[in-house]
Amino acid sequence: MESSKVSAVLFVKDVKGVAAFYSQALGMKCSFNDEYQSVLNCCGFDLTVHQIPKHIANEITIKQPPERRLEGAIRLSFPVRSIEETRAIARSLGGELDDAPPAWANSNNNDFLGHDPEGNVFHVSQHTY
Repeated sequence: MESSKVSAVLFVKDVKGVAAFYSQALGMKCSFNDEYQSVLNCCGFDLTVHQIPKHIANEITIKQPPERRLEGAIRLSFPVRSIEETRAIARSLGGELDDAPPAWANSNNNDFLGHDPEGNVFHVSQHTY
């Protein structure tokens, strides 16, 4: 698979579930998938959701609801058409989108934090596109 643009890889325990989350909740389009990975696109950015090897994944426990991984060095940001719709879909798929913006957000911004079904934190803002 060739790539000449900025992209990211998210290593997960449940590739199908997490890929479905990003596709349905955040409107990402799938350009490739197999049993080990799904490549999702948003505004020219590719996110590869990659299966952690089973022997390692079997040792990982994800609580329900999942605990947010707040200490990650990178947080992905996504434009969405509707905060309310994204919040409802995220919750229906085992993730979360906060009801209130984070303390650092400008009061005029429409910035919210959330997490996927495995606790990976992301940011969304509502845009018209």
